[in-house]
Amino acid sequence: MTFTTPSVDQGSAASCGDEAEAEIALATPDLTHALVGLGRFGSTHARKLASLPGFRLSAVVDSSPAARPVADLAALPLLSGIDELPPGIESATVATSDGTHAEVAMALMRRGCHVLVEKPLCIDRRDGVQMLRMAQQCGVVLSTGHIERFNPAFDAAALSWIRRAALRHRDSAHPFLRFRRFSCRQASAVDSVLDLMVHDLDLLAWLCAIPADAQLQVISRRIDVRSARVQVRLGGLVAELESGYGSMPPAARLQVCNGGRQHVLDLRKPHRAMAGGDDALARQYRDFRHAVQGNGRRIASGADGLAAVIRASQVLHA
Repeated sequence: MTFTTPSVDQGSAASCGDEAEAEIALATPDLTHALVGLGRFGSTHARKLASLPGFRLSAVVDSSPAARPVADLAALPLLSGIDELPPGIESATVATSDGTHAEVAMALMRRGCHVLVEKPLCIDRRDGVQMLRMAQQCGVVLSTGHIERFNPAFDAAALSWIRRAALRHRDSAHPFLRFRRFSCRQASAVDSVLDLMVHDLDLLAWLCAIPADAQLQVISRRIDVRSARVQVRLGGLVAELESGYGSMPPAARLQVCNGGRQHVLDLRKPHRAMAGGDDALARQYRDFRHAVQGNGRRIASGADGLAAVIRASQVLHA
């Protein structure tokens, strides 16, 4: 469902915002960008970046002998290492395997690049702390690709409605949000926590305006062959999260429990495209560019990404 608030003219607000963003885009030079990691996700990022205003994709890096750029990007140089990047690269995407995110991102930041790291930001908390410290030392922006923040289901009206409801629901013993996320992949339920549930741990904090340093309390947890289920308290709110594999088709759903009423958002349902026909990935990149310019709105920071990883680790080891 779509939430609306009669006091706000969402159409007018969106139109004004889009016009302002278009003017900024025209006045600001493109970011010279590199992509590191040409797997399934990396190829998707590459195709998007190749046609996205505000970015000039200049190089792709992948050390695998089997790496091949997608056909429409064959003219781009395919490099085997970050040290081969040409001078002038201002920003980069890290879409390598999860365990290499920290190493690759820090190498890029040492070169002075602003970095967008696919989720999860890292695997180990200590690596994440080093990544945040490196970004600060190098004076660059470190962002995490928690793309669900840009799901069209979370338009301005829905976000405002959820945040107001969260304020009323704080300190209640009853769950306020229930997340359920399943993939068609075949893997262990344990793996789904850092792969799938981490999306919803980030959404829980972002939707309810809970700071990155808020402490997570695991109330109950059950992990079996098919799924991981957990009830947590964060920022005074109780939430339930479930993730797993083997679902056909894939599913992602959020249930908002408010005042005895339940509202369900299907996060995989096609939603009306926003202005310009942008998808979530395009909007995430646009906001990353805004963050580089000092005015990002929704993009998950490095601190947000680390908070989601720490909370996922708590779920795994509670």
